[in-house]
Amino acid sequence: MPAKPAKKSPHPGPEISPEMRDYIKNSFSELRICTTCEGPILLPLRLSPPKPMDVKIDVEGKTLYISAVQAPQIKIIDGRMLPKCVLQRRKKC
Repeated sequence: MPAKPAKKSPHPGPEISPEMRDYIKNSFSELRICTTCEGPILLPLRLSPPKPMDVKIDVEGKTLYISAVQAPQIKIIDGRMLPKCVLQRRKKC
C-alpha cells in the first residue's frame, strides 16, 4: 500500500516561541519534531528524516515537520524541545 503524502495541518499550528522561531529560521537544515522517550525533540532532517504522514508548518520560509504522533499533542514549540547538546553549546558561548 503506498504511503500517504505529508499533510498540511487543517487547523492553526502550535504556538512557536520567538526564540524558537529565530532558531528555526537561522538553522542550516530544515527540522523535524519527533518522539523520544523523554518527549518531543527538535532534530535536523539528517538525523530524523520526515515521514509521509508528518504535518508541515512553514516557519519564516523553512518547513518544520512534526511527527503525526506529536502533532495533536503539541500546543507550544519552545526551547524545551532542543536537544541537551544544543543547550550546553549555547551556555558556553
